[in-house]
Amino acid sequence: MINNPTSDLDFNDYLDWYSPNETQTELLPEHLQRAIRLTESIHRSQQRWAVYLCALGSLGFEQWLKERAPDLEIHSDAASIWQPATANLLAAACNIQVGAWKICIITASIFNDQHSIPHAVFDIPDLAAHFYVLMQVEEEEQQVAISGFMNYEQYRSYQQTANLQIERDWTYTLPQTCFNPDPNALLLNLRCLNPDAIQLPANIPARETNQIVALKQKLIRLKPQLQNQLPWELLTVNEGITLLSNPDLINWVYQATSPSLLQPLINVGLWLNNQIDTVAQELGWMLMPSPALSGLRSLRENFDSIRTSLEQQGVYIPSSAQGAFRDLDSEQSSLRMYAITWELTETPDNPEWTLLIALGSQPQAQMPNTLTLEVRDETQQLFEESLFDTSVGILYAQVIGNLNEQFWVTVTADDTVFEIPPFGLGIEARG
Repeated sequence: MINNPTSDLDFNDYLDWYSPNETQTELLPEHLQRAIRLTESIHRSQQRWAVYLCALGSLGFEQWLKERAPDLEIHSDAASIWQPATANLLAAACNIQVGAWKICIITASIFNDQHSIPHAVFDIPDLAAHFYVLMQVEEEEQQVAISGFMNYEQYRSYQQTANLQIERDWTYTLPQTCFNPDPNALLLNLRCLNPDAIQLPANIPARETNQIVALKQKLIRLKPQLQNQLPWELLTVNEGITLLSNPDLINWVYQATSPSLLQPLINVGLWLNNQIDTVAQELGWMLMPSPALSGLRSLRENFDSIRTSLEQQGVYIPSSAQGAFRDLDSEQSSLRMYAITWELTETPDNPEWTLLIALGSQPQAQMPNTLTLEVRDETQQLFEESLFDTSVGILYAQVIGNLNEQFWVTVTADDTVFEIPPFGLGIEARG
């Protein structure tokens, strides 16, 4: 991460820091183009500059190594910085391979001898490296240079001695004095050091499934905020570790922050006209059959038991209501989700509609042991309830909105989270 220069900085103190050294490497036009292409795939605007500089630092390091030590084989295509979903959260180049060594490239803070380094590159085993290389990037001059390196065991020693604390932005602050400024020493280590000399942290067992499910549910609730707020403003440090240790969650956040991602609307207004839109069909929704369709009587009968249970709890569905259902399947269990809608006639001056969600069983299928149902609108959570014994009742939610309002539904069945695209009345479909 690049720190902005402060107004009282005595630039003369840093002339040596900026002066070209023997590791200075010219960036090639294709390096700049590749880094620019990468930033175009980074959804979070706050992250693009840091990712751009780190990409240039990584390419410059690779160029320097090929020029200075062509006998050392480097593989960097699998580095985290070239994975947009990961780089969208972490501006560091982890998992560069040089021979038997794992390298992590970090962009140096060029106006400061204190460096803010993501704690994840040290503390998450999949990201940890044998050597951490600071790269000074002079983007305008199209040059990079190595400004220091340290190994993992040196980090561990300093962490214990200095009692390093994780900052609120999920970084450690390390002084320049932690880093060996001699690039020849780095080459010597890469060539001659026994790979067993630096022990990396062992991979910890996968995080508990309930931790991952809980974080996924929280991320879904935070989805509207993910576009404009930084992850450390929304999550705890432990939640950040869970996130950055789980590729599925990383990819989910990447998709959720896509500025071009428009969720399809399930147009329930068409249901009232006994029609169904393409989006709902593609997602597996089927209209509830009318009583006259005897061939589909079993479907009605299956829902009739749901209706009876709801009426016993004081929920009455008018004859004008229409609905649809879809099956939600996981590896362990299955359930059927019903969505029923109708317009309210009690408020003609301010027309409203209601959405009723009910979770039931599929015929001859095993229900999940536990269920959680959540409903929210564009700004807040409206309903959340869990059922820890699905044999004792029906889990349902009923919400009311104006004609333009949309509702998002999330269902958690045991350890599987189903995120349903928004339901809307679709004003143009009302007939």
